[in-house]
Amino acid sequence: MAGRNRRLFAFGVVAVAVGVVGGLVLWFAAGKRYDDAVADLAPAPIGCDTTLSFDKTGTFTFFVETKGSVGEIDGDCDADDRSYDVGDADPPRVTLTLRDDRGDEIDLDRIDGPEYDGSGARGRGYQTVTIDDTGDYVLTAEAADDSVMIRIGRDPSSGVAPMRIGAILVLLTGVTAGVTAIALSRRRPSGPAPSSYGSVTPWPSIGVHAPPTAPPYANPPVAPPYAQPHRPPTQPGPAPVAPRPPGLGPDTRPDRPLPPPPPPPPPRSG
Repeated sequence: MAGRNRRLFAFGVVAVAVGVVGGLVLWFAAGKRYDDAVADLAPAPIGCDTTLSFDKTGTFTFFVETKGSVGEIDGDCDADDRSYDVGDADPPRVTLTLRDDRGDEIDLDRIDGPEYDGSGARGRGYQTVTIDDTGDYVLTAEAADDSVMIRIGRDPSSGVAPMRIGAILVLLTGVTAGVTAIALSRRRPSGPAPSSYGSVTPWPSIGVHAPPTAPPYANPPVAPPYAQPHRPPTQPGPAPVAPRPPGLGPDTRPDRPLPPPPPPPPPRSG
């Protein structure tokens, strides 16, 4: 049993460690995925025609970023690297126009969200577009305030929530299993219950009295009347009389001594 308890204790410690480490790794991995998704959003400055290359199809979001930074951008509209932060004020109204490589305008849908705030940037979803064919597209962004930036990409929070839920489940599962195993390892095993099957009652030794199996009764049990056979009560009769020896008179009692025999007659002279 000691070996089993040690194995349970070791398993409990390992389970707690795996749960804590695994949960933290998943949690930080979810945060890194979120920050990387924010950093991967493609920039498009206000007042410029920006060429966007879509190598995947699907739905993409245009964000109005009010806080962040951007490096130097080369192309039709040169832009130096800079940082910006318009504070908590409402972002300026923006007009976006997207055309494919043939010059045809692509329909954009107006949305309100989602939002992101991480990796030193803050933005809010403004419009979405569904790209059916990969290739190059040209985005024209116009606004009264050119201090903001347009970002294009997927929702940065996509897939982050399931990872954080998984981190919590891994943590709870590991800690619960570990604590349970440790608690079981510290439980003392109980002895086996005595069994009367196959047991041998030892003979008591001379001069050694076996302990009573139960306390003595103050009133010992009495068998019911019907358990004993019925016997009629006996009437007292006259005491038996010893028979008289022969030669005794009627007044002679057996408790008196017998008289001596008569002497023999004297011999007759001749």
